[in-house]
Amino acid sequence: MTPARLRWLALAALVLVLVVSYVASTRQVTVLADGRAQVLTTRALTVASALDELGILTAREDLVQPARFMPLRNGLIIAVQRAARIQVHADGEWYSAVSSEKDPAAVLEAMGLTLGAEDQLLLAGQPLPQGSLLPDAAVIVLELRRPHTITLQVNGQTQQFRSAAVTLGEALAQQGIAYSAADHLSPAAETRLQGSLSASLQRARAFTITLAERTLTQYSAAATVGEALAQAGIALQGEDISEPAEDQPVPADGVIRVVRVTESVQLVQEIIPHETRWQPDDTAELDAISVVQLGQDGVQAARVRVRFEDGQEVSRQNEAERVLVEPLEQINGYGTNVVIRTAVVDGITIEYYRAVQVFATSYSPCRSGVPNQCFHGTSLGAGSPRRGIVATWYNWFIALGGHSVYIPGYGAGIIADVGAYRDRSVPWIDLAFTDADYEPWATYVTMYFTTPVPPDVPLVWPP
Repeated sequence: MTPARLRWLALAALVLVLVVSYVASTRQVTVLADGRAQVLTTRALTVASALDELGILTAREDLVQPARFMPLRNGLIIAVQRAARIQVHADGEWYSAVSSEKDPAAVLEAMGLTLGAEDQLLLAGQPLPQGSLLPDAAVIVLELRRPHTITLQVNGQTQQFRSAAVTLGEALAQQGIAYSAADHLSPAAETRLQGSLSASLQRARAFTITLAERTLTQYSAAATVGEALAQAGIALQGEDISEPAEDQPVPADGVIRVVRVTESVQLVQEIIPHETRWQPDDTAELDAISVVQLGQDGVQAARVRVRFEDGQEVSRQNEAERVLVEPLEQINGYGTNVVIRTAVVDGITIEYYRAVQVFATSYSPCRSGVPNQCFHGTSLGAGSPRRGIVATWYNWFIALGGHSVYIPGYGAGIIADVGAYRDRSVPWIDLAFTDADYEPWATYVTMYFTTPVPPDVPLVWPP
């Protein structure tokens, strides 16, 4: 064997020893992803292999640092920053992108938009402070507002400024222009800024109202006596008079006198609730509700009639209690005809007899909302939570336990568990996963009740 061949064989053996030694060695790395820190002891060679070993899936737009192809070393920290679907409404158009970038200015620049010094960026309708980063979220909605010119007259004095605020009230606050509830601002403070706007602010002044034996002091920007009385909550009724008259300007001294001539009826009323009766409608499809007869509450009252002249009672008459309005029963009809339909969902054809909108979240044995506890059973006795188990409100579970459903993006399932939810007004369900394949859910989705149709289908929804 030649010396050159011997040198090549020795070099190959050395490389083989180094590779085997590297593969046999273990490294400890820390992975930061989805709000969790996981420590992994592994023989994986690259960042991508370590993520695969932990079951952490990443999309092409997600930012992984160090890069996926980089080799592992002991003590390495791997960070996964999820990409978000970012929607921006600017200059009358919608822009959309999928990005892991957190700097709002960089996101806008990538969309071909500029963020000017006077512009205002809103996140979910709320101003985003300058220098703030975008939050960690699956969907981020931004609004880029350009400044508008506002011409404001304050007690006849005109001033002009520019603002990118959402409403006129916010623009005035940004300019340090304070006003009270008694001041008259036109248009209203909640008016949205869209293009140039002319506004006026009339400051209130003090005036007094003498009413019978009492005097009220009020502040108002009213131009007439009638407006001033209305803003003070005082209405002239019947034979009432004011000095000056309602259609006259507020006097220079601000003094208004009201003479009351009233007849009041004091009512002690009681509502008679109407009853509601439900009846089946064999001609209508399941979940179809109709009103056969509209119900109405009844009213009964005791009346006392009192007459006053300039605040002095002059007569009182008692009137007997009587029923003013008889209650009318409401009759509702509910459909009982079960119709089986088909739909293509997630690329497959399903048969269903009912489809409802629900808010879906997710859980797993150790992610059930109870700190430091894991649960390995379900209310229906279907074993530990896993994909295919659906949890609902308790009353839904009582009525629907064991029913088959299909959830787009999740798949087929069975109602087999009971969840606890903070908002009783939301039709809420939980989708089960194992701890290993857990996926975070928080979205509205259509839940299909699939065939075969069980014999105990609730005829009225929700059950």
